[in-house]
Amino acid sequence: MIFGHGDDAWQYGEKIKMDFSSNVYFGADLTALKDHLMGRFDVVAHYPEPEATSLEAMIAESLGVPTDTIMVTSGATEAIYLIAQLYRGWGSIIPQPTFTEYEDACRTYGHLLSYNADDELEVMPEDRLYWLCNPNNPTGNVVNKLLITHIIRQNPRFLYVVDQSYADYTLAPMIQPKDLTDCYNVMLLHSLSKKYCVPGLRLGYVFASPIIIDRLRQIRQPWTVNALAIEAGKYLVENNPQMIPDLENYLQEAKRLHQQLSAVRGLMVMDTSTHFMLVNLDHGNTPELKRWLIEHHGILIRDASNFRGLDNHCFRVTARTPEEDDQLVEAINGYLKSLDH
Repeated sequence: MIFGHGDDAWQYGEKIKMDFSSNVYFGADLTALKDHLMGRFDVVAHYPEPEATSLEAMIAESLGVPTDTIMVTSGATEAIYLIAQLYRGWGSIIPQPTFTEYEDACRTYGHLLSYNADDELEVMPEDRLYWLCNPNNPTGNVVNKLLITHIIRQNPRFLYVVDQSYADYTLAPMIQPKDLTDCYNVMLLHSLSKKYCVPGLRLGYVFASPIIIDRLRQIRQPWTVNALAIEAGKYLVENNPQMIPDLENYLQEAKRLHQQLSAVRGLMVMDTSTHFMLVNLDHGNTPELKRWLIEHHGILIRDASNFRGLDNHCFRVTARTPEEDDQLVEAINGYLKSLDH
């Protein structure tokens, strides 16, 4: 579903003035990273490391885990497809709605899919993966880390993929890799792209047992992480800049946006524990709303109708500044009023 994600402002040229469709924080100061990369730009004249082992070592040290439990990938998405390939033909349970690449990757590699936890024990094979996005995209829900850890430990015969790409956008406790070094049935996915607000560099990593990491390495292509991304990753891990200066305040603004949208007649806003939220539209439809907002206000939202279980009355928005959020609410109100005329 390469064309079905948010942050598709590239399709609309200069029309977009405010992008509420991306889940990556909008206000990150990347000046220091830019200066660093300009000083290291000569790396593009050479092949990168076939595998980003230098960056993996730095990540492992920062997490307090063995180096052989970490594999850097071209965004979390590469890890998703590698896992689906490694366990080709297995059964996969994917609670919905959630990030669509899990299903796409599993279909590519012939998995038997289930979306209903009630019947999985009867219809799914013993070779089974559970996919969990936590915090979940597009809902923003967070499952308690103690519950997830308990389930993983109580079911060692099944494999669990826990995607924590949005871990840095919530105050809820998240699973730490060092808590699961004795578990051999879990893969934790993380996104440096989202943590440090550099989605264009495509940087992520997977934590798992050394056996799983070794098997993933055997099936991956070389040089999937380019030289500039590796340099950026090493700088970011070493310096660990806080790209969201005040997460608590930012989430308070997201809560205010949630309340403002909830007060709009004809909108139902799902509860969220992070900075983005899923909204249901009673009247009109999301594709029409998206076009209307672009043409009249230069505002971009995420059409969520391509998430399994959702329809063309669903969209997702991410909090920005108070002034911009107020403009979003006013613009949506304008669309709904236009339907009455």
